[in-house]
Amino acid sequence: MLVALLVGAGTPLAFAWARFLPEDAPPFPIEPGSFPSVDHEAPPLEEASHKKDHLVAAPLLFCLTIAFVFRVPGFPSGTVLGWIGGTIPGLDAHTSAIVIHVVVALIAVGVVVFGALRPGPLRIPLIACGVLILLLWFVGPLLQTAMLAGT
Repeated sequence: MLVALLVGAGTPLAFAWARFLPEDAPPFPIEPGSFPSVDHEAPPLEEASHKKDHLVAAPLLFCLTIAFVFRVPGFPSGTVLGWIGGTIPGLDAHTSAIVIHVVVALIAVGVVVFGALRPGPLRIPLIACGVLILLLWFVGPLLQTAMLAGT
């Protein structure tokens, strides 16, 4: 179940990054009328609202990617929590773990709401990423403990 959840959360994350990045140019220019049996359409122009959406979606997608990597088994999350706790004065490893859980939950819910309210090519991957990363963060440790316990 943990592997399925990791693959399930990583797949829409990869699709979101693939849709976020611009498409490659064709390998050679296609002249109109050179192939009479094939209709060539000009690619639709990207609206200004989609560019504004990318300005919001890029940091959210980056935060979800960091949250995903943080939950991959074998990632030194205890070391990172200890470093965060030592870097910020008055914050220990336990408190930083609570803060990170709250921040990840807020970001995941924000991504789901952003994806639900904004139409576009990132809509479905953002909603799926947000939901699955949230599941990974709150169900993943239980599945990892069950896997390590051998039950």
